[in-house]
Amino acid sequence: MENQKFGCIQMFRSIKKTSWARDVYLRTLWENLLLDAASQPYTARFKGHTWHLKPGQLVVTAADLGQALCDRHGRPTSRDAVERMLAFFVREGMISIDGEKQKGRVITIINYEQYAEKLPNLPAQRPAHTTTHDEASNVAACREGAAHEGAQTTAHHEQYILNTNVFNDRSKKAKLHPEAAIQTPAGGKWGTAEDLQCAEWMLALRNVTKPSLKKPNLTTWANDIRMLRQLDGRTHREICQLFKWAAQDSFWHKNILSPAKLRKQWDTLSLHREDRSRKPVNEIPASDTHWNSPEAWEEFL
Repeated sequence: MENQKFGCIQMFRSIKKTSWARDVYLRTLWENLLLDAASQPYTARFKGHTWHLKPGQLVVTAADLGQALCDRHGRPTSRDAVERMLAFFVREGMISIDGEKQKGRVITIINYEQYAEKLPNLPAQRPAHTTTHDEASNVAACREGAAHEGAQTTAHHEQYILNTNVFNDRSKKAKLHPEAAIQTPAGGKWGTAEDLQCAEWMLALRNVTKPSLKKPNLTTWANDIRMLRQLDGRTHREICQLFKWAAQDSFWHKNILSPAKLRKQWDTLSLHREDRSRKPVNEIPASDTHWNSPEAWEEFL
């Protein structure tokens, strides 16, 4: 009953079916993010700045997260290792990140409402909540009792108790993102209608240059295109133009066969595209028309 007043989060059994959950550091970091995220809007003070957080958000640095992620000898996880894990969660569509690495960044849990639902008929479950929060201690996290003295718990003065009586998520229907046109069952990967159209456009082009390849998962493609837009600042037109250039290039036409590969090699492709000495291998007509116009589709459909 004492724990109930801090609220709880839900964990789903299906998480054990994911390959990444076998990594104890990835799984623990994910649970820490869920536990430390705000349950309601509040104003936090962190690193000398004021942050207006929404439900499902926390403000933190990679170093702070590493302090709360220790091995059995109390050694914290390095900042670079935490950055790699956060980047993985971003690629999987589980979180988004805004802000500067040193001053603090706001991490947003995608679909947080699915984890934050409260158990019914628990009168004690009224979370103690303050409107301002002091800065985290980077030392206390690795001492005995770090779960209660850790950097994030101190920073936010808010703790959520992991609900060990996990819910069977098969009985719950995943909620769509408001603008989603396609998504995975759990909502971790998704894309808008234009993301999906862009994915279909790219697939149609690939089917011309590589018709024997197996049909991809369009949800994954749409999600990768969404991340190219939202995280990398690319437009649909830029995405399709660079993908089309790669499909014509004598080297890259064998390597850039998906939005994920395009995103990974974007900077290199952009540099090579400026090299006028490179010769095309696939004669695909050039066009300045909009990527989703009938004229653009008619080039290879």
